[in-house]
Amino acid sequence: MLEIPRQWRHPREFRIARPAMPEEWAAALLRAVARSEPVPTPDDQPVNPAPAGTLAQPAVAELATGLWRLRRRLSGPAPSPGARDGGGAADLRRARRQFESLWSTLAAAGVEIQEHDHTRYDSGLDLQVLEFQQTEGLTDETVLETLRPSVYLHGLRVQTGEVVVGVPVTRDEDG
Repeated sequence: MLEIPRQWRHPREFRIARPAMPEEWAAALLRAVARSEPVPTPDDQPVNPAPAGTLAQPAVAELATGLWRLRRRLSGPAPSPGARDGGGAADLRRARRQFESLWSTLAAAGVEIQEHDHTRYDSGLDLQVLEFQQTEGLTDETVLETLRPSVYLHGLRVQTGEVVVGVPVTRDEDG
């Protein structure tokens, strides 16, 4: 009761209004009381909903995959600085700088893009294997190629990686 007289000391436009319960919460509370159901809380909201003005998880995954593919293309060998290509090398350097800026912006926004090339494969990994290929020179199952990277948004997976796995060549002892 002490809060009410304290509010009266101030002009009406500066008084703090009583907190109002959203109508959907009040309706859910009445239904829960009538049926003796547990009362829903704000924690029961869907995990990681996309607030207005932000990208949804599929859009983040698609954007991250496109940037990942572009990064792989740009990370190839750069043309030699002495080559006379009419400014092509300068354009490529500019494109790489712009790309790296976008990549760091995604990272700062909580997007992690995980490539799996040349890593040891284990059946417990959360990856979609599109093909197993027998490959000479391997001693363990190894990811040969990442076709789509794993993408995480604030630690939650929004895209499962797609890979090609190499397996050691097995020799027939009988034949």
